[in-house]
Amino acid sequence: MKDKKPKKSITIGGLKLQMEESSKKNENKHKAFFIAMLNRLISMQERTDKVYSEFGLNLIMYEDLYFQTIEDLVYEHYGLEVGEVMFWYVNGVKVENDEEQFIEDKKTGKRHKAKTPLQVYNVCKKLKLFKD
Repeated sequence: MKDKKPKKSITIGGLKLQMEESSKKNENKHKAFFIAMLNRLISMQERTDKVYSEFGLNLIMYEDLYFQTIEDLVYEHYGLEVGEVMFWYVNGVKVENDEEQFIEDKKTGKRHKAKTPLQVYNVCKKLKLFKD
């Protein structure tokens, strides 16, 4: 998650200035991207399920290579642990019981509530699952 801060050089009135994006802004962009990505993955899964339940069309054979490609990109971008959490959440998002929707810290055994994409992000961050 620790990105190199991109520096931009601009000239204003003959003065050369270097601008640097703040780490807080960078973190907010990372968070927004993660949540948007997770919401899109959920929507894709729900759409596939809806087409099957309403029309009886099984599109898994057609969609399989697309989903494999997306999975590979998620794992490459976020790392194995966060990718696993994301796909666990996408496939289990319909669980209604709070007791079943948590992420467990392997080191301490502590359970962290993960009912929304924001909670999933916060738990991944807290457990330092994002690759550096």
